Amino acid sequence: IHPPNNNSNNSNNINTQTTLLIGGSNGTATLISILCDKSNPRNAGHVVRVATRSAAKYLESDGGGDDTTDGTTGGRRPRTWRCHEKKHLSDVVSSDLLPVKLVEHVGRPDGVFVYDQEDGTAGGTAGGTAVDSNHEHDRGQDIAATLSPLETAISGIGSHDNGGVADLIVLCCPVSAHLALLRRVARALYRLDQWGLLGHGAGTDATRMGSHSNRLPPILIGSLYGAGGFDWMSRIAFLKERPAGFSGQWRRPLGLFCLKAFPYLTKSLKAGEVTLHGRYPQIQAAVSPSNAAVRRRAKVLLDRLLQNEETGKKLEFLGLSGKEELGGDGTCADEELVWRDSMKAIDSHIGAASSIYTANSARNAVMMMAAQSRHHATGKSGASSSAVTASVPPPILLSQSNHLGNAATQSHQQPRPPPSPLLDLLTTPTLSDAADPSSALAFLTCTLNSTNQILHPCILVALFRNPTHPHLSDADGTISWNPNRELTPLPRFYADGAAKPEAGRLITAIAGGEMYFVIDALERLMCPRGYDPITALHGGEPVGRRVMNFLGNSPHDLGERSGLTDFVLRREWRRMFGGVEDEENDYPTSSNATNNSNASNDRQQAYGAKPNLIRREGLLSKLMSYGLSHNARLNAVLSPCIVVQPSQQYKFESSFNTASATNANDNDNNNNNNNKTLEEGTILIKPDTSTRFFSDDLQHGLCIYLGLAELLGFDLERDMKVTLYVVRRLQRWMGKEFVLPDSRDDHHANANGKGAGKVKLVAHAKDVAETSAPQAFGVETIGDLKRFLELDVFGERRTERAEGCLMKSGLISKL
Repeated sequence: IHPPNNNSNNSNNINTQTTLLIGGSNGTATLISILCDKSNPRNAGHVVRVATRSAAKYLESDGGGDDTTDGTTGGRRPRTWRCHEKKHLSDVVSSDLLPVKLVEHVGRPDGVFVYDQEDGTAGGTAGGTAVDSNHEHDRGQDIAATLSPLETAISGIGSHDNGGVADLIVLCCPVSAHLALLRRVARALYRLDQWGLLGHGAGTDATRMGSHSNRLPPILIGSLYGAGGFDWMSRIAFLKERPAGFSGQWRRPLGLFCLKAFPYLTKSLKAGEVTLHGRYPQIQAAVSPSNAAVRRRAKVLLDRLLQNEETGKKLEFLGLSGKEELGGDGTCADEELVWRDSMKAIDSHIGAASSIYTANSARNAVMMMAAQSRHHATGKSGASSSAVTASVPPPILLSQSNHLGNAATQSHQQPRPPPSPLLDLLTTPTLSDAADPSSALAFLTCTLNSTNQILHPCILVALFRNPTHPHLSDADGTISWNPNRELTPLPRFYADGAAKPEAGRLITAIAGGEMYFVIDALERLMCPRGYDPITALHGGEPVGRRVMNFLGNSPHDLGERSGLTDFVLRREWRRMFGGVEDEENDYPTSSNATNNSNASNDRQQAYGAKPNLIRREGLLSKLMSYGLSHNARLNAVLSPCIVVQPSQQYKFESSFNTASATNANDNDNNNNNNNKTLEEGTILIKPDTSTRFFSDDLQHGLCIYLGLAELLGFDLERDMKVTLYVVRRLQRWMGKEFVLPDSRDDHHANANGKGAGKVKLVAHAKDVAETSAPQAFGVETIGDLKRFLELDVFGERRTERAEGCLMKSGLISKL
């Protein structure tokens, strides 16, 4: 049994693509509306499937459907979604004062696959449960019948959309759901790989099971938002789910990707309708493995997914191979230069056959790049050159150009390798790709430069503070709110929360200070000398980054002024060259130390976080509050809160124009503290700790910074005190312990079974395993982190396979 041909209906050379969206988020609804809008000719040939647990959200409540047109099985058909998009004059600086164009998108997915808690259960599906009766083998029918909904959605076996195996698998979900969904995807892929259902290469006997498919392009798996260590979660998921019988190498190659920032600001308050308030101004991605072929594959698929041709946005790749302005060596810029001229000539044939795409297009890309590079080089030197220029297709493209019209003959075409020296350039990686083959640093850039993980927790702390009755907000964030006076039913998260001065102060202290200490020191230890892919993208949007650099507040500046980068490098020197910790020599002192008696105190003041380290901090705090509270894309977002029900916690006794609210759980004790006078119409609200504002941005955001700072040897109470304050306040509202509430003694560590010794605020916390801090998965030193990042993101066993071949060799057998 093999999946349907992805391009069997492609007689008109329409570029085909099959995208699987996993998750029931608003991002899924937005992409459905845009990509499945049949009135847009650019969507022709694009098959979109949805795999979700939210059956009520993505399936119509009534039955019926047309098997031949909507891909249903005669039951509940996929829901049609309508997206109302606000197109601002500029996505960089969006304002309601500038013209806004309203655009409507209407679309319905080609199939919806509903999975249960267990992947092996059938659940209920639309567009995915039927078994194709045309399969020739009984064994194939048995396998198709046992596929789970997610396996069906990936493989295309039994689907009616004729999209074949998914080209692109996109996780549209909160960061906190990444690991769980990646484990589902890993289980499904391992089973499909075992049965040979992920596609077969050109010239492969269709009757053979388990044939290798390395000539097909990689299936790309990723997330629209790469915060929380997405590649970390992939390593964990594929290692955890790897079956004992896995050969150690995937038969169909896989690729991993994530975006640095979520591309949409979208909200849905009603099933079938979603509002797109704006798009993020930049689209930057990390991809693994790091090579030209995978980057090209990712660009083709993601450009179509994110409508880059229509919006005029460009996909930029992060990491050591990125553009020089992004901290890389410019490899991607060279590739882009070549593809810009050759893309139309080659991409017009991508949809003809996926096997030809992989065999030719990826090689053509590198070959044209090499040819044009030689042309530019000789042109600069004034010498003549006979090298092939970008305007002349290389021999490998010419040899195949006459066969692109017939998919039947394409599957048997054997690409011919180009002549030297182009052959060398096709098969040799760049230094940057070789230095970081899995793009771990690119993914780390996404993890450490995501803005939401800093903005949201700080705004929560500022918004849910009750200055009149602080004991209420200190305990669980309860505050009062008057909808009549404030003119909104609930506080607006940015317009009301970010407008508070405390929000600006907290964000600036973390995003412009403590975060920079971590990324500058970590980058020095993890990146090859001369590269800065993490710090080059510090901060949020480009405007803020330029302001911080202009004021001398870049990560390098803060790392140097704090002395923390120097401190980390001294610790690394001891590890490499030996020696013991020596406060006299390891920690810098200021030049005004006069005697040994105050040298220790002077050293304490000479390094680490200290007042006035951030230049123009007060001004930056005000600008931060103003910018966030007046952003047209953000001002409609309501705060994540719940109304405290009077029948449950509070009883109200109206008296003229006031109401007395008394805690009903107490008797008559502490009446002086619990009796409040509330203005008529005022309600009590508290933050909803079950939302992603907590689970994503605290556990999988700020906790990562604290964990990395602990790996680097920082004194968290001194160097990360604002971040600690925010995390401790929010975790108290959640009833959790992601960091120790007190570092002055080790009774918490002993109580959590961590043992006595030096207290580690992150590693010894009771609930650290619920975070994405490195300590949650056993990484407690920089060396541990480096070894962890050497693991394959898809669970391949390269070392074991090499050792196995060696042990079976004739030489070893004679020893």
